[in-house]
Amino acid sequence: MRLALAAFALTAAAPALAAPALWSVVPAQSSITFGGTHAGSAFTGKFGQWSAQIAFDPADLAHSSARVTIATASGKTGDGLRDSSLGQEDWFNPAKFPQASFVTTKVSPAGPGRYLANGVLTIRGKAVPVKLPFTLAIAGTKATMRGTTAVDRLAFGMGQTTDPAGAWVSKQITLTIAVTATRK
Repeated sequence: MRLALAAFALTAAAPALAAPALWSVVPAQSSITFGGTHAGSAFTGKFGQWSAQIAFDPADLAHSSARVTIATASGKTGDGLRDSSLGQEDWFNPAKFPQASFVTTKVSPAGPGRYLANGVLTIRGKAVPVKLPFTLAIAGTKATMRGTTAVDRLAFGMGQTTDPAGAWVSKQITLTIAVTATRK
């Protein structure tokens, strides 16, 4: 028992390993957009409300992470018909699912200034593994990140009832993330 207490005391007294730098998103210079086709025409939309907790160090990817929370009701395309559809039960359904999230599970190098974030994207309560390739440039206390991936909306149950075949809205939806952040 004394040996266990001594080991605990030594562990508690040991200096903690440095954690990756924490970053604050600059909202005016950052965005999360989505796009696809509707009735054969391309569309894009943007989430107006979201937040991110980011801990990132290129030299310590094992401890780097990001957690993004998105207000689903803030998704807008600028088209009244599409925007009203997004709030319906078969699509984002913000009354029941007010938030979507992306949480990294692993960040890996993919070349100079390039990385791959493996994570879980949760929309409408459905958690789906997603790979997000991204570029990152860090200059002093400022970081600029850009990433794009595509997801299958049906994996999240979106449009499952009204358009399961993708006749009106493409099954594949492209997500583009652009983040400018400053080191805390």
